[in-house]
Order: sequence, then C-alpha cells, then structure tokens
Amino acid sequence: MKVTVKMGAPLSQVVGQPRVSLSLPPEATLADVLDEMQERYPEFQEGLKGKGLRKPFDRVLYSLFVNSRPVAWADAPDNRLQDGDRVHIFLPVAGGE
Repeated sequence: MKVTVKMGAPLSQVVGQPRVSLSLPPEATLADVLDEMQERYPEFQEGLKGKGLRKPFDRVLYSLFVNSRPVAWADAPDNRLQDGDRVHIFLPVAGGE
C-alpha cells in the first residue's frame, strides 16, 4: 500500500523534502512508517528531537497525525494504516493571546 508522509520544518529540512511517498505491506502500522523513515533517513530521529532548531531537545517534539486525526506516539504500533493514508509530522503550534 502507498502512504504519504508530510513533514514540517525543520524536520523536512533534515530529511531533504517536505513529502515522502512510502510503499508498505498491507498490515503496516504507524510505527512501521516511523521505522521506514528512520531507515531511509539516518538523521530522522535527531530531526524529531529538533535538529535544525536553535536549541535541539532530548525528546521528540513533533505531533503525529493520520488523515488529520491526532495520534499519540505511544499508540503508533497499534494504529493500522490504509492505502492512501496521509501521515503528518509537525511541530505543535502555540501562541496567541
């Protein structure tokens, strides 16, 4: 099955592109997507911790979404994907008054 992964900056800069298309087995999970990204892009894990930011962190900063629905990192192994799903990996947005 095909899954599209969209990433926000600076993770997209670490990977080298804002969108990646993956071909995965039919029973793939969100954890499989993350494993495939790490295999293809060796600095992916460091990118998740903010590589490219002024001050990187020691933990994952990004939020996960599947088809615009938030998914907790801990739930990635149980989150089965479907052909055509869109995975989004973005920094959380904060601000406003």
